[in-house]
Amino acid sequence: MLLLGFALNYLAMTGLCLAMSRHHKLLLNGAPSQGRQRLLRGLAALGLLGGLLLCWRALGGEIGAVVWLCQLMLAGLLLVSLLAWRERLVFAAAVALPAAGGLALLV
Repeated sequence: MLLLGFALNYLAMTGLCLAMSRHHKLLLNGAPSQGRQRLLRGLAALGLLGGLLLCWRALGGEIGAVVWLCQLMLAGLLLVSLLAWRERLVFAAAVALPAAGGLALLV
């Protein structure tokens, strides 16, 4: 459940990143429209809330919130590292992390 929470945090950070025109141009070769920016920010907020709820459910209120903040920081660090060195892997990680989280829930 925690891996899926981390994946949601990574997806949310990626959505917030893509809502910025600089990163959107780098990754998708064009500036985002106003509607797309709002959609990405809204989906990112839902992803952050989902990650928080998964951490709360797995570990309880206080510790879950602390773990969620740590996961959020690590997801941001992973995203920044990928953007700096291997921007093509940003989307690969966005696919692999939720798949691994879903698989971990089944096991």
